[in-house]
Amino acid sequence: HQIRHFADEGDVVDREALKDIAREVNVYDSVVETGNEALDTILTEKSLACSQEGITLSCIADGAALGFVAPSDIYSFFGNALDNAIEATRAIEDPERRNISLNVARRGAMVAVSVENFYATEPQFDGVLPRSTKGDDANHGFGVRSMRMIAEGLGGSLNCNASGDVFSLDA
Repeated sequence: HQIRHFADEGDVVDREALKDIAREVNVYDSVVETGNEALDTILTEKSLACSQEGITLSCIADGAALGFVAPSDIYSFFGNALDNAIEATRAIEDPERRNISLNVARRGAMVAVSVENFYATEPQFDGVLPRSTKGDDANHGFGVRSMRMIAEGLGGSLNCNASGDVFSLDA
């Protein structure tokens, strides 16, 4: 409507109005459709959060492959995975490295989930899982353990790895 108004009036376009239009278009572009309502909801929310933080979230996801997973498990698993990736990526100054990659794909009779992101501070591991960076292990660090429980409860596994300056989570 605003674009049509500018065209009809022939007025000089206000830069602030253009910024408002761009923000609205970005919100529309942030809507994710994977074929799974729960996954769409969490990815749309996290895509908007990334956009506000100057982080690019690249997503290739076959949401229909997760049809056997309870919505609550999808919210918990992907919410925790992306919150952790956003937190790590937020600390990176180089805009070219402020990105997160998410893939969800069928692999035969299995579903493979992969999340990758750069990090500024190398994660420390407690065995096979990364430790919380919040310094209060009594009240933090439950997200990754929860993701592992969800993966194992569905007959799978969760692996985390930090190599070079890339963190990888695979389920």
